[in-house]
Amino acid sequence: MNDSGASGIARRGVSAVKNRETSLQASSGAEAEAPPMRAKAASRQLMTLPEQIAERIFAAIASGEYAPGERIREEALAEEFEVSRGPVREALRILEKDSVVRILPNRGAHVTQLSIKEVSDIFEIRRKLSGAMIARLTVEEAALQATAIDADIRALDALAQDPDRAVAYFETSFRLGRVLRDACSNERLCEILASLARQTLRYTQLGLATPARRKESARNWRTMQKALKSGNVEAAAEAVEKLIEDSRREAVKQLEARQAAANPRVRSA
Repeated sequence: MNDSGASGIARRGVSAVKNRETSLQASSGAEAEAPPMRAKAASRQLMTLPEQIAERIFAAIASGEYAPGERIREEALAEEFEVSRGPVREALRILEKDSVVRILPNRGAHVTQLSIKEVSDIFEIRRKLSGAMIARLTVEEAALQATAIDADIRALDALAQDPDRAVAYFETSFRLGRVLRDACSNERLCEILASLARQTLRYTQLGLATPARRKESARNWRTMQKALKSGNVEAAAEAVEKLIEDSRREAVKQLEARQAAANPRVRSA
């Protein structure tokens, strides 16, 4: 994955995704270096064929093989995966539910292209709901979570010190978020947060593009874990909200800089 986001990256084709898996019929595991799976798919081992295809398409989008706004052609995917267009069409509908793609009348499916305001708004919703998810933990649940994430927190501390481990840092951070969501007893809240995390995936990655940001992020994760361990769920909720707000702020900053660079007349006005 490219830490600068998917904009401007040429698509190499979904064949790269297919090469990472030996068969569409095999059940898909949540490997450390794979993009995060959809909440429903991750909750069980066996998936339907459309769900498996949806995971491959999402992996291509997450890795920058499709740029925001780019069309996803059903016929090309059907040929690539050696299936009829029916399962591909259903896979795209699955991704549309997560707002990863948009299906437009007479224009087909396109990778969702968010405005800067939409990115900021989704981060804000995710921040508030994530804080609420942590705040509803009991003291006992908080202590269990602190233990469960300890190894990954220590990994983040080390990865943040290495400027060449940006991808590993991002993947570990995303895995931590999934661990926290999976512990939530409110399944609907978990599904909503997983969807929001997928919608902001490339922008979260953009928000962690610099070594300074990754160090700041690691401190936030450590603060949250310490609060969980002590049973202070309010402080833990504040820490997770800061974690997401920092990513939102940096992502918006980067997007605004790109927009200004692409429109010098607007910048000088």
